[in-house]
Amino acid sequence: MYYRSPYIRVRRLSATLLMLCTALLLLTSCGGPASGTITLTNGQPTLASDQVLTIPLIGTADVPSFDPTSEPTASTKILYSMLYSGLVRTDNNLQPVSDQATWTISADQKQYTFHLKPDLTFGDGSPVTARSYVDSWTYAARPANASSQVATLMSIIKGARELHAGQSKTLSGVQASDDHTLRVSLTKPAPYFLAALASPLFAPVNQKLMAAYGEQPWSVEGAMQGLGSGPFVVKDLTRAVKMTLVPSPHYAGNKPVLKQVNVYFVNDPRVAYTANRAGRYDLVWDLAPQDQLPAAKLKGFSRPEQLQTDAFFFDTSKAPFDNLALRQAFAHALDKKDFAQTVLNSSVSPAETLLPTAMPGYQPQADTFNATKAKSLLKSVDPLPAITFAYPTSRVTPAMTVALQSAWKKNLGIQVNLRPLEDQAYQQALANHDVQFGIISWQTTIADPYLFTSPFLSSSDQNVSQWHNPDYDRLLAQAETQTGSERLALYQQAEQQLLSQAVIVPLDHQQLAALLPAWLRGVSVNAAGLSFGDWSQVAVLDHKA
Repeated sequence: MYYRSPYIRVRRLSATLLMLCTALLLLTSCGGPASGTITLTNGQPTLASDQVLTIPLIGTADVPSFDPTSEPTASTKILYSMLYSGLVRTDNNLQPVSDQATWTISADQKQYTFHLKPDLTFGDGSPVTARSYVDSWTYAARPANASSQVATLMSIIKGARELHAGQSKTLSGVQASDDHTLRVSLTKPAPYFLAALASPLFAPVNQKLMAAYGEQPWSVEGAMQGLGSGPFVVKDLTRAVKMTLVPSPHYAGNKPVLKQVNVYFVNDPRVAYTANRAGRYDLVWDLAPQDQLPAAKLKGFSRPEQLQTDAFFFDTSKAPFDNLALRQAFAHALDKKDFAQTVLNSSVSPAETLLPTAMPGYQPQADTFNATKAKSLLKSVDPLPAITFAYPTSRVTPAMTVALQSAWKKNLGIQVNLRPLEDQAYQQALANHDVQFGIISWQTTIADPYLFTSPFLSSSDQNVSQWHNPDYDRLLAQAETQTGSERLALYQQAEQQLLSQAVIVPLDHQQLAALLPAWLRGVSVNAAGLSFGDWSQVAVLDHKA
């Protein structure tokens, strides 16, 4: 899914709290939970007798929303994977596999027929039917839902745009033929659609509880009674501390081996890392840049690149950035490798492309840093007006802005003004096209280049650069009619237009660092983040410290 919200990981920790965390770490074993010898029986790992998993839900100070149609975060995606199931899920390679249904696709690739498996139920035992999906998807596309997923993932369904715009009250492209048959009509072929259905946005929600709780179905009480049809239900919850989940007695899929999952709310990842090293959590993920250097020396450390790109963008519809030479000058003015190493502690990969390296269609590009060329391009821009860089204060650190201002001053001879904004104000400025020069992020759990390139279509309401190019629109329209390498080649051509026209300047591809113990089966970190895959395969193996 595409997030218009900027996402530059920032780690702040008060000095007092950091001292307390350090003291805690010094008082504990340096081995940590990632170490340990797995017990073997006849050469095979054996399950631990105590099947309890304890994990931190990083970035959450309190219980998050239980609404799967809300804008997701890395933490809520983990929670939703426990509480909700859908038609499909994705495997570790981000390919769609069957969950609650099998399917057939029409020859024109616009009609999908899903056949629900028998005996599907919600957490309270209520049946999951095709009508459950119709009602839940209609709710997801409601006008009041501000989630960007509606525009990026649901708009391909017939009637979704009209429903979301308040022009209709029904989702015309989704029909229940009977209790076990769901028919979905798309406005055009969309090769990514099946993988998109793995998003919690498309999970069925217990309409009985929705009716009972009215405007507040996402309460703790609702979650404990079985809002979703996933493998777990909420057993109890202590606000701002933890939540306990146990296997749902009504889950129709393969039953979890785990008997209990303790989920702690931990807002700061540095606190989570220290607690993990003290043995409080079985795993830790989303490590702060400061903690990645020591963590990299430990067993179980991994840091794969994510399907996420952070980039600078310009409002190309008005001066001064309607000038191609000025945009290109900025594209050559930053040493991204040095920035990633010295400012971001090598916690990201410097980027020269919109598409991340794990995305199909990725093609490497040469390093664009060239201060001489940047200054030469700038000579043609006369007069040079004031330039202001807008950014969200909670996500772009002072160290980053100091380094950026310094680079632009040194390599362009320009003093760029700063416009710091709170997150909500920055989002509003983006929506109002009130950002001359800013930073933005594209992130998805779906390995398809359409989701990264479509925001630059002339018709896209996500087009923050206000760039309109008929040739670009044509390439993407043509890509929708192709498959395989021919389709990817068209996206590559489209990306080249974005880069050559300096519509954006890629800054970095995000990475996700984690410590996963060898004795924890079925958990991994892939290009979409921390993954528990099929929860029935997640288990604690018997091991010795």
